[in-house]
Amino acid sequence: MNSHAGKVDLVKFIDCENVDDDDTDSLASALSDYNNIFYDAPSIEETKTQASLDNSNFRTSNFCIDSIDTSLNEPSDNDSFILDEDNENFDFDDDRETEKEFEDYLNDENDNFEDCEEKRLKLKKLESLNLNFDNYEVIQKLAIEKYGFVNKKFRQKAWPILILYKNRSMSSPNALIDSSLKIYDQMTESQIKNNKYYNQVTLDVVRTLKRFPPEISDKLRHKLQNQLIDNICKILIKHENLHYYQGYHDICITFLLVSGVSNSIPLIEHITLTHLTSYMESTMEGTLKLLLNIMPLIDTINSQVSEHIQRAELGVIFGLSWLITWYSHVMDNLKIILRLYDFFIATHPLMPVYLGAVMVSDHAELILEIDCDMASLHTVITKIPSKINSSEKIESYIQKALHLFKIHPPESLEELNQKWLEKCQQIQEEEELKRQKEEEFYLRQRFKNDKNNQQSNKNSKIVKNKKFSLIRLKENKLKPNKFLFGLTFTVGVAAVAMYALNSNGIKDTPDLVSKFYQFLTLKDF
Repeated sequence: MNSHAGKVDLVKFIDCENVDDDDTDSLASALSDYNNIFYDAPSIEETKTQASLDNSNFRTSNFCIDSIDTSLNEPSDNDSFILDEDNENFDFDDDRETEKEFEDYLNDENDNFEDCEEKRLKLKKLESLNLNFDNYEVIQKLAIEKYGFVNKKFRQKAWPILILYKNRSMSSPNALIDSSLKIYDQMTESQIKNNKYYNQVTLDVVRTLKRFPPEISDKLRHKLQNQLIDNICKILIKHENLHYYQGYHDICITFLLVSGVSNSIPLIEHITLTHLTSYMESTMEGTLKLLLNIMPLIDTINSQVSEHIQRAELGVIFGLSWLITWYSHVMDNLKIILRLYDFFIATHPLMPVYLGAVMVSDHAELILEIDCDMASLHTVITKIPSKINSSEKIESYIQKALHLFKIHPPESLEELNQKWLEKCQQIQEEEELKRQKEEEFYLRQRFKNDKNNQQSNKNSKIVKNKKFSLIRLKENKLKPNKFLFGLTFTVGVAAVAMYALNSNGIKDTPDLVSKFYQFLTLKDF
């Protein structure tokens, strides 16, 4: 086995602009052909001849997704970037101790989650069933029923039957796996390291510490990480039309922890070609079209929640990592992740979207309590799956997702999306009208305040003038005005004198008055 994780210092980010934009396979015509919850995966040969994805089947609102969820590329605090130097030139088969540890882990039958009587009955039912291609339909139903396949022992037998059924050119899944491995065994270390996605795959894989069970030793984890890099690159080498995306390694590691190093490669390859192809196109356009179906589905369950999210202009980016990693990136409990994989493998490729709609709607009270703010809502909604730690809770969500799928199957999503688009336009108009009213109210309030301030300033000046006049009047009350008193007295005396003189017949009145005026001049006062 090649060593990759121990040489992290040599890793560089790939230049995405130089990646070839090859034509890709897609889920295309498959999505509108299924009228029940079961998804019969087409054979690999069939996928190569399928028509391209009909975009009209996924008409969605034009409200754009303006951000990309970068959480898939963010290391956690516990992630280890520097792995042991002992990894170099390591051959998994030559380390018997590590190989024995991994075998014991894979063969552990006591890994069922929250053991109960109902699960024990399910285990007896699985033990009594002959797990082969002939019982495909029964196995498919068991995967969907409560508790799925319960533990790794039955998943190792049941998953290959569900995944490889359409390609059953041989009598047993094991024979088909052995045949598929021949082409991978011929790939060289040089081919792997020269793959255009090798550097990015290595960067992502070395950040997967939290994805490994705590009972696995660091030494074994390092070996498995190196093997995981090989497995992913080999699939990308064989299928050059597939484009690696960050999060694909989360799905691959889940299969590795159930089926083992070698047996997981054909399973990952087939599930990629039947369920994940839209995510591995040269652009994210196909992925986003599928993801946009989550909002119309939420609207059918709880319109208050969908409208609240839409008014915040959050979009659907909160569910991106849910969809492209089958929730394995956002959940910490491996047993719950494996239960979901039982469900997704046996059902339609869009089932993760239906499950996400159910999860979000179930947290309506929490979401509606939050202000209609994009950042706040994004933080809360993205963490919803990580809070699920109960087997009963996840089983409840699975049953609700099945019910939602039956009511609104994939072929009905076009009509559903059209209705949601019209609703989004109405919400946008309402929000625009609301903003206009708020602006008008603000302007009126501002004008009113300015007017009040002007009137207040004017009244203040008047009051100041009145106070100043009163002060002057008060100061002058005790001071007689000589000029006013003298003038009043003079005029009064003159008037009396003239009246007296005229009454007595004195003719030379003007001269007399003149003399009298000189006698009573103001200067005498």
